[in-house]
Amino acid sequence: MEKLNSEQDRGSRNFTLLDICCQELATKLGNVHISEWKNSDYVRLSALLRRETKVLISENTLKRIFGKLKTPERYYPQKATRDALALFIGYRDWLEFENVQRAYQESESTVLPEINKEQRPSITIDPKPIRKRKIIPLLFLLLFVIAIIIFLFWPTRSIQHPTLHCVNPIGHTPHSAIFKLSTTKSDALNTSDYEIDFKDWKKAKDSFLDSTVTHYYELPGVYYPTLLFKNKVIDTTRVYLQTRGWEVTAYLQADSFRVYPILKTNIGKNLLPNVTMNQVHASGIDTLHTFFTNYSNLQPSDLSGDNMQISMFVKTSPNRPGVRCSQFDITIYGEKDSHALSIMKPECTSWCHYKFSEQIMNGKSKDLRFLGHDLTKGGQFTLRIKNKFVTVLLDGHQVFETKYEKSIGKVLGINLMFSGVGTFSDYSLTGH
Repeated sequence: MEKLNSEQDRGSRNFTLLDICCQELATKLGNVHISEWKNSDYVRLSALLRRETKVLISENTLKRIFGKLKTPERYYPQKATRDALALFIGYRDWLEFENVQRAYQESESTVLPEINKEQRPSITIDPKPIRKRKIIPLLFLLLFVIAIIIFLFWPTRSIQHPTLHCVNPIGHTPHSAIFKLSTTKSDALNTSDYEIDFKDWKKAKDSFLDSTVTHYYELPGVYYPTLLFKNKVIDTTRVYLQTRGWEVTAYLQADSFRVYPILKTNIGKNLLPNVTMNQVHASGIDTLHTFFTNYSNLQPSDLSGDNMQISMFVKTSPNRPGVRCSQFDITIYGEKDSHALSIMKPECTSWCHYKFSEQIMNGKSKDLRFLGHDLTKGGQFTLRIKNKFVTVLLDGHQVFETKYEKSIGKVLGINLMFSGVGTFSDYSLTGH
């Protein structure tokens, strides 16, 4: 019975402190009459808390804390939420707020009597327990160290992370994708702990200062943005930017923030949209500088990205201002991941790379001389995948093969990129 009464007293003290905190919050907002608060007051408080403490507490959670939303049992928030509330009203955390309030209450209600020296009891020290008294603090110190270790390393396993959600994942370019952090918890979320990698050729990462982040995508394709917590990937999503048949874009190497669409009469149809230098120049590109031309066809299909064949006759750009390596890149987008491959002149293989699902190789750290080929006079290119086994052929001769494990799902589209202006013909994409 005493234990029950003790727990009831503790609960009563906790809610008393919570009421004091709510009143201080109301005072700081300049609207002390909590009973008169409207929904806009809770929305305003949520925004101010997020801005000053970097902790997201929804208006519904605030209504439960203030008692606006009635529940069978009064709601008592978690420690992270209480810490944020205390921080907002000028304390380091909830524990400091609690200690200050209790000290204030004790000073108001208790006056300690003075003890005369004559009244102090004499204390005699028995020399025998000294050793015992030395051991006990050591045991407490050991337990404290163990508790710190458990606190630092054990809780990370039980953290309930939010998930990454794209509000508008399908569209056409240009496209402003809206990303949100979604959580099942109604309590506080420290958004500043999370980053997003947009997985495009522009800005690599951005922080969540709020629960929403937007990103501007310029090129057609399939992107797989990832959510990171302390530089560790914890979730991913997908952005699918489709085309209406073949579409062509170009961009300058020195100006990676601007993309130039190239308009042709057969754009948006399934006719091959090879462009000329004059058409690239007419789009706004300074063709005396290094530039790249992209041919994109992003449309859903029933083809498996793990059993397929793509072939075409490819002719890369000859030497000209800004073009020395005569680069040709192909990217195959899937539902879950992608394949990619680059071919360029033998003297430029340091820039070559390939990626087949999880298998990634880069010419900066690997010997990729088998991808060094001069296609300025043209060559028949074939990429064949059967049961995740990859074979690449040029003019009917195998140049390399590899294998991967993770499926990329169905094919969602193709992108071909040339340094300068390249052309392709006899294009074929089939199941295998």
